[in-house]
Amino acid sequence: MKVKVLGVIVGALIAAAPLVSSAASLPAPFEGSSTLQADGVVKSVDQANHSVTVLDARGGEASFTITDTRNLSQIKQGGKVHVRMMRNAVISVTQGANGQAAAAQIAQSNTGQSVSALVESVDHVSGIMALKGANGSVFHIQGRDPAKITGLTPGMQVVVAFAPQVSVAVAPVQ
Repeated sequence: MKVKVLGVIVGALIAAAPLVSSAASLPAPFEGSSTLQADGVVKSVDQANHSVTVLDARGGEASFTITDTRNLSQIKQGGKVHVRMMRNAVISVTQGANGQAAAAQIAQSNTGQSVSALVESVDHVSGIMALKGANGSVFHIQGRDPAKITGLTPGMQVVVAFAPQVSVAVAPVQ
């Protein structure tokens, strides 16, 4: 009886071996960063609270708490500005381009803010990847260590877990 059970277990392990080795070949979670840049016109400035409200070219409005305040004293209502936001992230492959699901645990951010995306393209030299979100928008992530994304290919599914901290700088446009 024990021999028969052991034979069934060994058979199951042999059958699962290709799945495990395929999942193991998927890249491990890696760190990266996302940088968003935009130009606009200052609607209001709150020097005391380090915040700026900006209107974009389409009339959209966004408020930012500025973490890099070096240029904040130069920002005036009605002036043109360049806003730069940076966020760190952990990227986890959830599915290979061949449809193989990853066995690795997906990194979670402290805020729970994560985005599922499809890898559109990867520049293995620079470490920059273009990712397409569920809503169809494309965004870019710069891998911290390009060597860690060598196995990343277009068609893979990933989850991007963003860090809760956002670095925001603003500068006047000359």
